[in-house]
Amino acid sequence: MKRWIFNIVIVIILGILVVGCTAVGAVNLPKDPKSGEENSVEISPNDEETIKKEKDSVEKVTETEPTEGLEVDKKENLEEKEKTPPREIENKIHYSGDGSKKLVALTFDDGPESTYTSQILEILEGYGIKVTFFVVGQNAEKHPEVLKLIHDQGHEIGNHSWSHKYLPKLSKSNVEKEVLMTEKVIREAIGEHAPLLRPPYGALKQQGIEQMSSLGYHVVNWSVDTRDWAGTSEEQMMNYIKNQLKPGGIILMHNAGNPASIKNTVSSLPTIIDWILEQGYEFVTVSEILNL
Repeated sequence: MKRWIFNIVIVIILGILVVGCTAVGAVNLPKDPKSGEENSVEISPNDEETIKKEKDSVEKVTETEPTEGLEVDKKENLEEKEKTPPREIENKIHYSGDGSKKLVALTFDDGPESTYTSQILEILEGYGIKVTFFVVGQNAEKHPEVLKLIHDQGHEIGNHSWSHKYLPKLSKSNVEKEVLMTEKVIREAIGEHAPLLRPPYGALKQQGIEQMSSLGYHVVNWSVDTRDWAGTSEEQMMNYIKNQLKPGGIILMHNAGNPASIKNTVSSLPTIIDWILEQGYEFVTVSEILNL
């Protein structure tokens, strides 16, 4: 009889323990008052572990897929960023600046080279205006003295990739190489980071835009296309500018490419500048027009 009572007590105790463990292990999420379904838990994009994984992923791409001639010291880049105050970088392409003032930014792509760039610089110096040059890395490597001259005369320098390839067709790692190889040449010539990037043909996928932002670049295109690269006449270039230019506008021109076309660009430049000044515009750099 005593043994039977003892067995019953043991069964009751075990039952209490099982119920208690189940109650502790079951955590119910709050239910949506409209659907009655349990809410899902979302991890914040600022979660420390998520950020660490993304950073490690970017570093792994560079470390496991080295490019011959690319010797970008990431530690040095981080130290350089610590010296200068951080700039807010948006995941977007900038086409124009603030339209509340009659400001305009004149930009030149694809250089530098040794003939026409110096002529353009001479014209700009005569007017006392500053512009932005988006340089191709291969050309900058061939003409570092011209790149330094551009910088020494107070003009702004931006990154236009290493070899002017169509970036949307490249892998993420190759896009990074195109940009960082050019960054290396620019740093060697002027001693500082160039935070502006203009993708060749103005083409970049959203993934690429976010990638450039993570590397410290503001992506910039244009709002006025002179089509000077196609050998457009001075009259036609003026028509494009008159029809497209608005306050805050960014004008696209070139200082390298087809010699006949660039020669036409140089000869048309004074007429273009004169007309823009007559309309009451002030020439500024891209960074100034975007308030970077």
